[in-house]
Amino acid sequence: MALVVEDLINLRNGAAPINLNLVCDMTLGTDIWLDRFIPYYLDRFIPAGGSKVKVLLGSEGSGKSHLLRYIQMSAQARHYTAVYLSAHTAGPKLCDIPNLYRLIASTIDMDALITELSRKVAESLGYGAAIYSGRDKLLPYVMEEGYGAPDSAREIRMATARLLKNADLSPACFTCIFTLLKDRLIADDLEGARAAKRWFYGEKLERFERRDSGLFETLQNATARRWLDSLLKLITLSGQQGLVVLIDDLDVLYERSPETGRYLYTPANVKDTYELFRQLIDDADLLQNFLLVLAGRRAMLEDDRRGIRSYEALWMRLQTGLVPTSRFNPLSDIVDTDAHLKALGDDFPARLTKHLSTVFNQYGLKKKPRDPACGTLPSPALKTVVINSVFLTEQAQMGGVQ
Repeated sequence: MALVVEDLINLRNGAAPINLNLVCDMTLGTDIWLDRFIPYYLDRFIPAGGSKVKVLLGSEGSGKSHLLRYIQMSAQARHYTAVYLSAHTAGPKLCDIPNLYRLIASTIDMDALITELSRKVAESLGYGAAIYSGRDKLLPYVMEEGYGAPDSAREIRMATARLLKNADLSPACFTCIFTLLKDRLIADDLEGARAAKRWFYGEKLERFERRDSGLFETLQNATARRWLDSLLKLITLSGQQGLVVLIDDLDVLYERSPETGRYLYTPANVKDTYELFRQLIDDADLLQNFLLVLAGRRAMLEDDRRGIRSYEALWMRLQTGLVPTSRFNPLSDIVDTDAHLKALGDDFPARLTKHLSTVFNQYGLKKKPRDPACGTLPSPALKTVVINSVFLTEQAQMGGVQ
């Protein structure tokens, strides 16, 4: 088993690795929350058309990022489109649905999406996966049946229109995907496909591009929810079970810039971000097959001026209505990762240290000395355990690190 350099850097800093197989191998103690959360939401609720927003809150090193990565791995294994975003490095601020849509759309593999939709069109015409892969033109296959090129192209266009019409896409999204499928299935349309892809990713088209493509609608607050809804429908139409979006490092809402000392998010930005999350909760009936999991440190809840409680409309929707308790509640919409760590038992750090030693040995890494950075974290923190257990790389000389 080989690791990339980024994985080693993350491990030495106590962060979750990029390699999701390693995340799975490192994970211990899933019975407290993950073994309840994943079967209910990923196996039943979301595939049935449900929509849910969950929030992970806890101290530094309590396992929030690792839990998000584990959910990402579990979602991908169940044929979801799973998107992991860090609010620190994602790019545009998470203040509105247009920015959220752009961030999600930027991770979508357009070629893979069009390939799967092309296969759906071909199947409706009787060309199964054994005949047509979805990666080349379908027109020659239809012409082999004895039809001329115009008649064959018309049959493909009609089948494409039926497929997209049944998906109930917005008119603009219908036009965009129809253009891309014609380019894939019938004849090359490089300019049209290029404009359609740019539109899909939320870019602004030039006037002549809008005229030629028919894509006049632009991504803005009034239209973004419809765009996100259409994206969800395309994902499920392509054969995926739904969309899972994992947003980490929401501490950015109350952090200051090290250069200027000013808050990274203005008070208006914070309010707009919480309003975005509130809208996503209320849009459960519209945004089907959608799971959003947010993660940040405890101050995101407790900060009076910038925390969730400062925005009453969101806070009311995240409360479970259960009697407050210091014990870990696996059913709560706000998941306390500190309580989760405590519920794993006082001996969990020792058990995890032993487990990580075995896992890292399997990946061919050798033990490194104790890192001085560990002294700045509470001893039970999972981040401390990972840093203390991480192994230095003599494997690089053996070709194991890529």
